[in-house]
Amino acid sequence: MSKPRYQTVADQLRRDIEKGRYPVGTLLPTELQICESYEISRHTAREALRVLIYDRMIERKQGSGTMVIASSRQRFNHSISSVHDLLQYGANTRLTIKHTEKFSADDELAQLLGCDVGTELIHLHGLRSAQKGEAPFCVSDIYRVAGKDPLSKRLMEVRGAVYALVEELEIDHIGTVEQEMSAAPLPLANAAELGVLKSTVCLRIARRYFDTSGKLIVAAVNLHPGSDFIYSMSLKQSKA
Repeated sequence: MSKPRYQTVADQLRRDIEKGRYPVGTLLPTELQICESYEISRHTAREALRVLIYDRMIERKQGSGTMVIASSRQRFNHSISSVHDLLQYGANTRLTIKHTEKFSADDELAQLLGCDVGTELIHLHGLRSAQKGEAPFCVSDIYRVAGKDPLSKRLMEVRGAVYALVEELEIDHIGTVEQEMSAAPLPLANAAELGVLKSTVCLRIARRYFDTSGKLIVAAVNLHPGSDFIYSMSLKQSKA
């Protein structure tokens, strides 16, 4: 099966950057120049550039053109060895909340949250990026059983970009985090949000955050395109 034209152009531009034809700090050709060089439409040129933006190799600067910011494809590396490291991940990245809503739990979410099907849930949907202005590398969905408690109220009020959601919600009593990882097809709507191919496979990471008494605080499901995320752990032998 042949690649889409925009992907072929993106691959060639990536090779040109890697070989130094377009060094870091310089500008790529304009959209019009790319169209003329590859005999493609402006829409195809934009799609090709979007691939390189997602790879964090280029960025668009208003009024200045498209600048090369890295000579190779950048991946997000997440390393943890404790609950503190896991929470630091949130503090070192940027979560932009796209919308907040309430709805009833289906079978899958009821199992994740340990509640009955039909239970009212609070849902936050957002995109996570390394820094402001960079392409998102992850889709994040956060859930909590709805209630009249202060935390539920704060969740419904979260808007825009946040760095440390735990701090934003004033959660300071996390005792345990349970985590499950699995491979899954990336839903079409999420692929469009991240600017990746429809056929992309993702790493699905589901986490449940419990307080020190064992009560569930929130659950989160993160979807990472498989080729752009490295997850590493350091394990030590426990003493008998």
